[in-house]
Amino acid sequence: MKKWSLICFVFISVFLANCKKVEVTDTPTMTETAVSVLTTNPWKVAKITDLNGNAIDKNLLPTEVKSFFEVYIYFKEDKTVRALDPVALTVQQGGVWDLLDNAKTLLIDLGKTFKGNYPINKLERARMSLRHTAVYNGLNFDVYLELVPAI
Repeated sequence: MKKWSLICFVFISVFLANCKKVEVTDTPTMTETAVSVLTTNPWKVAKITDLNGNAIDKNLLPTEVKSFFEVYIYFKEDKTVRALDPVALTVQQGGVWDLLDNAKTLLIDLGKTFKGNYPINKLERARMSLRHTAVYNGLNFDVYLELVPAI
């Protein structure tokens, strides 16, 4: 009986010594989470608001800002971005995007449609809010571009 106990003890000791520890993976970083949210689906500008959240009539906006409504924005994981025509679903323009300032600013370079650094106000699966400075009659004013998934 002592031999069996000794053999079982040795066997269990060897077994436990060979077990691998389960590594706890780190939680996703802010940047990884933001990339995941951005690249899940195309986005479209649903409305433009002032900094208090009041919607601005599209007809009162400068032409440059009105053009934001005319495209779906598709962010890809390889940091390319495409502006799609919402009717024909064809690519109008292509460019690049990046997250800056620890995922607090979104750089979008889509030529004439979207170009610049946009501070991120909110970034969620169902809503993205980017701050934009528009120029109208020589005056600068800040607005939020409210984007929603284009599905």
